[in-house]
Amino acid sequence: PNGFRAAMYLLALLYLFLGVNIIADKFVAGIEVITSQKKRVRQKSTGRVVTVAVWNGTVANLTLMALGSSAPEILLSVIETVGGGFHSGD
Repeated sequence: PNGFRAAMYLLALLYLFLGVNIIADKFVAGIEVITSQKKRVRQKSTGRVVTVAVWNGTVANLTLMALGSSAPEILLSVIETVGGGFHSGD
């Protein structure tokens, strides 16, 4: 029985890691779509139309990385607030 339990536990663990991998892959693809946006602007000095990035890639990636690493704390705070009838604290 213990060998079967261990095998089932490992299979469930691998299945969950696969799910995390898929979600993280979609999250990173979404970040790339958002941060790769560009727009065309006309330069005032020359009158030429140039294409510029909407987002600074470094700042956008660092901001989203900080949000992603803080997600568990943010989620727990939201659960506590909603569960407490929208009254935070003690």
